[in-house]
Amino acid sequence: MADENKRPRIGKKWLLLGVLPLTAAVWKFTDEYSSGYYHRPLSLQTELAANFGEVRENHFHMGLDIRTNGKENLPVYAAADGYVSKVTIEEWGYGKAMYITHPNGTTTLYAHLNHFMDEVETYVHNKQYTDECWQQNISFPPNKFSVTKGQRIALSGNTGTSEGPHLHFEIRDTHTGNNLNPLVNGINITDQIPPAINGLYWYNNTGSIYASAANKINIQGSDGRYASTNGTIMVTSPFISLGISATDKIAQSKYRLGMYKALVYVDGKLQFSFALNNFNSNDTRYVNACIDYSNYMHNSKTIQLLSVLPGNHLPVFEGSPTNGVVNLTDKKVHAINIQVSDAVGNTSTLVTNIQYNGNHQPLNRAAKAQLLKPGKAARIVTTGAIINIGKKTVYDTLPIQLKAEHSEESNAASESIFIHDGSVPVHDSFAVQVKTNLPANSPLRNHVVMQLINEKHAFITRGKWQGDYMCGSFTEFGTAQLLIDTISPLISLQEGNNCILPKGQTALHVLYHDNTGEAAFFRAELDGHWALFEKKGDRFTYNIDEYCKPGQHTLQVTAGDKAGNVTIQAFRFTYAN
Repeated sequence: MADENKRPRIGKKWLLLGVLPLTAAVWKFTDEYSSGYYHRPLSLQTELAANFGEVRENHFHMGLDIRTNGKENLPVYAAADGYVSKVTIEEWGYGKAMYITHPNGTTTLYAHLNHFMDEVETYVHNKQYTDECWQQNISFPPNKFSVTKGQRIALSGNTGTSEGPHLHFEIRDTHTGNNLNPLVNGINITDQIPPAINGLYWYNNTGSIYASAANKINIQGSDGRYASTNGTIMVTSPFISLGISATDKIAQSKYRLGMYKALVYVDGKLQFSFALNNFNSNDTRYVNACIDYSNYMHNSKTIQLLSVLPGNHLPVFEGSPTNGVVNLTDKKVHAINIQVSDAVGNTSTLVTNIQYNGNHQPLNRAAKAQLLKPGKAARIVTTGAIINIGKKTVYDTLPIQLKAEHSEESNAASESIFIHDGSVPVHDSFAVQVKTNLPANSPLRNHVVMQLINEKHAFITRGKWQGDYMCGSFTEFGTAQLLIDTISPLISLQEGNNCILPKGQTALHVLYHDNTGEAAFFRAELDGHWALFEKKGDRFTYNIDEYCKPGQHTLQVTAGDKAGNVTIQAFRFTYAN
């Protein structure tokens, strides 16, 4: 948790290093992603906790995570001349973030910040009060907030979806919006260590990837040279694809980083390759089509597929028309050569031989199931539920059969609808309609939510009624049902009601708790006027500002859950600073 006493207050001025005069002619798009163009955004030696393209839950990591040695409020510097083109403030994701657009056609992003440069902070602070909204997405013209290379623009923090203090840094193509891999686009690091290959696997590709388990191939080696342990690998399928587990290491970092590039050669011919250089954050969810999703979700093991699933449209692949599927129908021995490289060119090689033994073991196929296919929409109907699947929902063929069962939940308002287990990924959200067992005139319908649970997660949404059906949408498979919730949330002041804030304390914290998860609605008023509270999880923080003078105050908080239950509570405190 950040030390609130060290957080800069509004009105405390920073020393600016000058401004860059801008004209409309300056901002032309070029391709000058040259080495030396960018200044490092922290004064510390650059130590990475994560790199571009690292596998995360439901997304690729789209930039660099730069360590701040566990500290917050370190100065953050502009990577190059430019202007502040946008700032965003959100509970999740980047938290508090700043975008700077540069004359070379790129935009750099600095995320998880605690504080913007003073002029920007004041502008945003005033707009938050005008809008009566903490979350913001503000764009600025080129002549509003100019910055120079190396100028202090922010203080680092731990806001948004951040599990510890660090700076998230990105480089984007301003024109296309694509994220560029910083380590091959101007951010230089010293690295002489080749990637480590930790595992090799094969999959039966006579059907869907979701019907095939990962078959482990034992390997041995180190320092860039690897091979299978047992000579020629005999497989039980005439068509296979491969998967690999690999990490990268940089000398000045204790962290294992993600893969950058891989190539697969079969009998000396390029069969498949990918390189994580340049793609859009809108496509980042395709990460789930690039990995053995079931292994990742159940075992926290990252196996990257060396093949392209039919519904995977991430623009990073090259190779043969087979998309990485290896044809072994001739029953001959085939030489496999896999090369894994990091962003500065260090390469590790794994070699093996693979042969089909002629003893085909067919994949299990579910009987009486409807087949979902990539690129095709589908509608599935069962007693008490309707599911609408979009064209981009699945990455490979998936047999699916809805099952409706009696719910054991005491507050159930419908049957329990099993859609599919969570071991298969979903790309686009799919629509779910569940029929309630409540009478049409029941007042309890005003307090019904739709829940979907699977092996890893639980989701709750306040759907819309269409007759006796509640309609919602989800981005994971699982079991859905309607639940009645009439329990109001609990809210409390962490410092205690009627508290006296000790001298030097500059923040108040409101804690929220509800049986259905996080707050759907929150509003706080200080002495009858809207108060600016930041949100992270179930904790809301008010950093004492110019609207809270020394003396006694009343804080009224109104908070509601997704089922429409609302709690209103007043607290009193004395600010003695």
